[in-house]
Amino acid sequence: MSKALLSLLIVWFLAACAPLQAAPPTLKIGLVGPFEGLHRPLGYEVLFAVKLAIQERNATGGLQGYQIELVALNDFDEPAEAERQAKALVVDPAVLGVVGHLAPTATEAALPIYQAAEVAVSVPWTIAEPDDESGRGVIRLAANQTESLARLAEAAKAQGVSQPFSLTTADVTAIPDQAQGLTLLTDGVTAGEIILALAQPQRHLPLFGGPEVGSPQLTQVAGSQATGLIFVSPGPNPVEVPAAAEFVRAYQALASFAPGPRAGLAYDATQVLLDAIEAALSETGRLPTRATVSAKLGQVQRAGLSGDIAFDRLGQRRDQPVWLYQIVDESYPGKLIFP
Repeated sequence: MSKALLSLLIVWFLAACAPLQAAPPTLKIGLVGPFEGLHRPLGYEVLFAVKLAIQERNATGGLQGYQIELVALNDFDEPAEAERQAKALVVDPAVLGVVGHLAPTATEAALPIYQAAEVAVSVPWTIAEPDDESGRGVIRLAANQTESLARLAEAAKAQGVSQPFSLTTADVTAIPDQAQGLTLLTDGVTAGEIILALAQPQRHLPLFGGPEVGSPQLTQVAGSQATGLIFVSPGPNPVEVPAAAEFVRAYQALASFAPGPRAGLAYDATQVLLDAIEAALSETGRLPTRATVSAKLGQVQRAGLSGDIAFDRLGQRRDQPVWLYQIVDESYPGKLIFP
């Protein structure tokens, strides 16, 4: 046997005897949002924030040695699709929790499915007030709809508009002649279309917007006509938060665009969910059940990009912070006017 062949056999033998490098154990979390369709930009704003939170955890060893994988599904911001995607997500037993959804109607359609499967839910955007049933295994990072609209009503009153007319569709013919102002309770695209329609007959009314109106799509559709509109946001613009400077830098490097309020809240929502999983891992010493993670979710307390985070017994964030912005120079989110 030649020396060359003998050397090759020795190398092969040693390689065969070497222990296989085991892949690190993994666990999964889900994200459901509009990654296709009209509201696609909002979904991707959130996606990069969730990815960043996961990357940061994995870079420091994951959760008790477990690496985190993300399962992202598209719901078009539509309730029926949100329900279908929630059913698809809970089928995978490795998924311990989910961040989502973005539209209130989509979130509310999916919640019963997650709750039946005991999947922990970290909701990053505004939905209705919780009750004993809807609060089970769910935390809400954002101020609820009642709190948000109450703060918006205060802003309208400060502008001299005591009872603005609420508009929920693009039908501007429904606006009464005596209306002193308008509160737009629609998504950003529809709000932009309403503003353009109002500009045609040159009807100028003070404009106010609910949480869904606050969107880069508002200014993309309405342009300069949106100037002056005041909207309520459950999250701050991260670019203006000193403590979020590192998040903003890392987010821009990952996404190639600046984060908005939805990105900041989605990042916080992901961190809360990961904290809950880690707490459950520490308690059990092994991969926890979905029910254990759900039980830990409402107990998480942390300093987030959007301020201090803690929850009441129904999973609603305590001291629900709210921000008010006014559109200027065709930019979103515009100028901070509260706090």
